[in-house]
Amino acid sequence: MTTITIDINDVKFQVDAGKTILEVCKENSIPLLTMCHLKGLTDIGACRLCLVEIEGVNKLLSACTTKVAANMVIHTQTEKLKRYQRITTELIFAERNHVCSVCIANGQCELQTLGYAVGLDHIRYPFLFPTCEVDTSHPWYVMDHNRCIMCTRCVRVCAEVEGAFNWDVMNRGNQVRIISDFNTPWGESSTCTSCGKCLHACPTGAIWPKAMAQGQLKKNPGMIDELVEKRKMNL
Repeated sequence: MTTITIDINDVKFQVDAGKTILEVCKENSIPLLTMCHLKGLTDIGACRLCLVEIEGVNKLLSACTTKVAANMVIHTQTEKLKRYQRITTELIFAERNHVCSVCIANGQCELQTLGYAVGLDHIRYPFLFPTCEVDTSHPWYVMDHNRCIMCTRCVRVCAEVEGAFNWDVMNRGNQVRIISDFNTPWGESSTCTSCGKCLHACPTGAIWPKAMAQGQLKKNPGMIDELVEKRKMNL
């Protein structure tokens, strides 16, 4: 593997060519906010939280989908980036109906953690309060679209790791929704294997087991990457 030199926050690093900026940052304990990223899944740059500034580039780029290049000068902690991250976080909270006090994932939610990370103490944008369905048709799990942030981690883990292709995306804008089997109730799906991987991949309380009560949800998103690595070893 070819090694190149890059600069991140005025520190030079020798890194392998072909890696993404996010991979390099994680390997060197450089903090970057993420939400749609989950190790083991394909990155899509949807949440726009891992944006970085690169000298000589006139726009912000997502660290998870941008590969390093020789002599690249990267900034991850500028005031401009922090302002954008705060705006993005506020818009995520305002778009749907996130009420932490009654959420199954209260205390175990990546969105909640993100709010603390950006110092979210109020939201400057009007709440949309959309009418979102709660699908309880599955015998074991619930899909609550009120708490979904459209990171599509459930879609990707179902397709890339389980290979079931149960989940997909429908519509655009504020009408976008995660759907099961061409928008049929989850419990009527002919493709879902009830493996639970989508539950562990979900960063919020949008997918949860019926046996759980408020604040009891425990997840292990790291198991996704563990499965991927174990399968590689067996190839």
